[in-house]
Amino acid sequence: MQFEDNYLLKTITTLSIGGPAKKFVIVSSEEELIEALEYAKSQQMPYLIIGGGSNLLISDDGFEGLVIKNEICDLSTSKVGPDSFEVCVKSGTLLQNLVDYTIQNGLSGLQKLTGIPGTVGGAVYGNAGAYGQSISDHIVSVDQLNKSGCAFGYRNSIFKQSKQPILEVTFQLEPGDPDILKKEAEEVLSKRAVRYPPGIKCPGSFFKNLIASEIPEEILNNIPQEKIVYGKLSAGALLEEVGAKGQSLNGIEISPIHGNLFINKDNGTAKDFYDLAKTYAEKVKEKYDITLVPEVQLINLPWDLN
Repeated sequence: MQFEDNYLLKTITTLSIGGPAKKFVIVSSEEELIEALEYAKSQQMPYLIIGGGSNLLISDDGFEGLVIKNEICDLSTSKVGPDSFEVCVKSGTLLQNLVDYTIQNGLSGLQKLTGIPGTVGGAVYGNAGAYGQSISDHIVSVDQLNKSGCAFGYRNSIFKQSKQPILEVTFQLEPGDPDILKKEAEEVLSKRAVRYPPGIKCPGSFFKNLIASEIPEEILNNIPQEKIVYGKLSAGALLEEVGAKGQSLNGIEISPIHGNLFINKDNGTAKDFYDLAKTYAEKVKEKYDITLVPEVQLINLPWDLN
């Protein structure tokens, strides 16, 4: 384990955006993670634990503290019933590796999460999901917390408030036909490829979709019903209604095919990204009286939408 000074974070984010971390370290064991956290405490230094760097927008000024990159990886399976298996996975494991593992071993429940970048820990932190499936659906526990203690919600968990490090996640899965699971995953990947072609510099959907049942009826009545899918109102659909698609600011572009995908096309900055997102969030607020909330984790960039 080696601490580095002034490590440029843009080199490890999928957006290729982010200024320097005062200190940076990669950890590959729980002992190293504890050592890194103790170092930060001894130096009275704030710390940030990241995984794959895929759901982050980090300030151009970087992070004035210790950034810990979690690469603690491991997977194991045990049978807990006639038709039930538990899969224990370390938080630094790539989510795609977990999904592939469950498909290959005929375990159903995570196959629709294929193609989502980042680590298991990051996915649990934000309760990642796609196509009606969320990572929390089959979670039994996270470290010492049972599922109810994790307070999972739409793209949310208790870990966003507590900032407690995530070490190990346990899933309970049922048997499935590997060929069928593989086919389901391939169908999801083909859909994702339209939005996320290989090499795209994008953190995924920037804004959270909205839970339709939580929107006041007088506002919901002004929105076409076809924009509500899986009980959620697409933030992208609202952004498209205010002309977001294809717009750009310096090196940042909003995808011409989806209003909620902000892409670093040409050495864009965090400020460009932030300003473009805020501009169109304000337009949505003005037209629909709906406040969009970032799904992407903002680092050293306080979100302020009045």
